[in-house]
Amino acid sequence: MRRLILAVLTVFVVHPATATEFNPQIEGMIDGYIRPATEQFAETAARLPAAVTAVCETPDAQSKDGFKTALSETIGAFSKIHFLRYGPLLDEDRLSRLAFLPDPRGITQRQMRKVLAARDKEVHSAADLADKSVAVQGLTALELIAFSKTSEVVLGEDPFTCGYALAISENVAAMAEAVAAGWTDPGGYSAVLLTAGAGNPRFQTSKEALENLFNSLVTGLIIARDQDVLPALGASRAKAKPNRFPFSRSGNSVTFISGELDGIRQALSSLGLEGLTPEDFTWIFGGLDFEFANAQALLDQLERPLRQSFEEEGTYAKVEVLAIALKSIRDTMALELAGALELAGGFNSLDGD
Repeated sequence: MRRLILAVLTVFVVHPATATEFNPQIEGMIDGYIRPATEQFAETAARLPAAVTAVCETPDAQSKDGFKTALSETIGAFSKIHFLRYGPLLDEDRLSRLAFLPDPRGITQRQMRKVLAARDKEVHSAADLADKSVAVQGLTALELIAFSKTSEVVLGEDPFTCGYALAISENVAAMAEAVAAGWTDPGGYSAVLLTAGAGNPRFQTSKEALENLFNSLVTGLIIARDQDVLPALGASRAKAKPNRFPFSRSGNSVTFISGELDGIRQALSSLGLEGLTPEDFTWIFGGLDFEFANAQALLDQLERPLRQSFEEEGTYAKVEVLAIALKSIRDTMALELAGALELAGGFNSLDGD
């Protein structure tokens, strides 16, 4: 009888879906991906106010190129943390304030027209701007006032718009710094993830905490396909709407979607799940490497700005294949990998699951 009990206990201890302590994997993603990525976003966003100031003081080719680069780098760094829909990025509604996405009804444009028409000088203060609608205070708002419909920089032509753009850039920089600080704080959300148990109001087990991280990757893939790509494709090529790509006005659609995909890939790698995966399923990681590379290769083939190049021969077809590739990656992770690890990985936060 004693041997039987010991045998049962041994099986229970080694089974990955029951009693494995997942803190090493959680720490791997926090230290190996989340903290460096949020710190990079903060460092990049901190350079944006100076770029706005430069183009507003002297709107020549050099300053405009400098602003375009600073904004593109900030959008790229933001895209790599866009899927971290928990903790510091959700606190104080920072995710929506940083970028009001998706915006199928054009809420940002309508609200900003009112701001610009009223010449409301409260939007010249980052502190006052932070209290206004989320749609008028982030990167999506900055893009609208800084670029023409043909993706040319127009910032610098109007003093009021310059004051507004500077406040937005300062607001974005402050939020980026707060997100990074929230993850650096040892008593912040990282502690919530790493102290699962009876006294933790969010996670009862480390497996639940790991599932939270894993599911955020799945949700990020769903967003990349369903919110970033499919609306632009429309029901057919004739009904395509390239302006529905995120950050299409500034020519940063490919930058943003590429960053989302690369961030998810790096975050998955940082979890170090290979050691937990049964040998019969280790092929999944090679398959995912291939699928991520395939999707990135498609993005690399798209000419920027995508809003203008979308009518070119073959572009629509490439984006169609990209949508298929994103779904394939999502299915491999949510069904194959989650199934192999017995994680609840088939759900996403957009459903409230």
